[in-house]
Amino acid sequence: MHQKELINDVLINKKFFALAIDQGTSLKEIINQKKNNFKDEDYFFFKKNIIEILGSNLSAVLFDFDTYEKHEKFKNLNIPKIIAYEDDAYNIDNVERITKLPTNKSIDKTIDDFKAIKFFMYYNPDSPQEINNKKNILIKKIGKMCLNLNKPFLFEPLLYNDPLTKNSNEEYNKKKHEYIKYFYSEFSKPDYNVSIIKIEFPFNESILDDYNNVNTISYCEEILLNTFGKTMKPFVFLSAGMKFSNFYKSMSISMKLNINCLGFLCGRSLWQDSIDIFCNQSNTEFIKWLENQGLERVEKLKSTLDL
Repeated sequence: MHQKELINDVLINKKFFALAIDQGTSLKEIINQKKNNFKDEDYFFFKKNIIEILGSNLSAVLFDFDTYEKHEKFKNLNIPKIIAYEDDAYNIDNVERITKLPTNKSIDKTIDDFKAIKFFMYYNPDSPQEINNKKNILIKKIGKMCLNLNKPFLFEPLLYNDPLTKNSNEEYNKKKHEYIKYFYSEFSKPDYNVSIIKIEFPFNESILDDYNNVNTISYCEEILLNTFGKTMKPFVFLSAGMKFSNFYKSMSISMKLNINCLGFLCGRSLWQDSIDIFCNQSNTEFIKWLENQGLERVEKLKSTLDL
C-alpha cells in the first residue's frame, strides 16, 4: 500500500485518537523527585500500566524507543504503534533547539514494528532564518526517510518563545495563532512529505478559564476557522501539557467545526494527574486511578469525535 493509504492503520472509523507516552528524561526526573527510593523500574512500571490500561482503548500508542525496547510484551501488543524518531527531548542544544536523531541505532532494526514515525522540532517562525533553514533541512530529511520506508510521517512543530527573537511573553502569546497558521501552511508543502501534522491549538490555554462565556467560545471558533478552515492536509491536536479539562474543552469546540482534524494525540493531559498517586500512595491506587478516572478521560475525549 501507498504511504497515504497506510495512515488508515492508525485510524479507527477514520478518526485518530492516540496515546502519547514517549516522554523520557523529563518524566523520569519528575518521578525521581517525587517518589521515595526511586528506581528506573518505577519509571517503566508507570509507563507500562498507562500503555496497557489506557492504550487498549485508543487507535494507536506513541512510544519512545527505550520504553518499547524494555518490555518484550510491547512487541506483541495488539495496538498500532508509532515510534518517536528522536533522541531524548532533554538532549537538545539550548540555542538553536535542533532535535537530535536517535543515538541508539537499534531503532532502525525495529522500524517495521511501527505503523508510523513521529518527529518533533522546536520551532519559532521569527527565529533567525539561518536556524530555521537548518531545521527545515532536517525535517525534509526525515520526511524523505519516511517516504523511502513507506511509513506515514507525523510531524510535530513545537512552538516556543525563542530568546533570539527578543519578543516579550505578551508579544509571543498575541502571535500564537499566526505562528500555528504558519506551521500548518509551511509543513503542508509537499517537499516535507508530512502525512499528518501534529499541532497545538491556535489559542492560549488561559482563555479557557472563561469557557462558559459565549464570547470565549466564539473567539476560539473564529481563530480555529481562520487557522484551519481551508486546510487539506490531515492534522491532529496535541495536548501540550494542558489541563485535561481544558484539552477536553478545546477538542469539544474544535470538532464541532468544519475543519480537517482527524482527532488527537494526547499525553500528559490524560495521565499527569496520576503521577502524585503513583509516587505518594501505592501501585494499587495508581492502577485504580487509571482504570477509573484515566479510562473516563479517554472516553470523554473520544466522545468529541462522535465515537
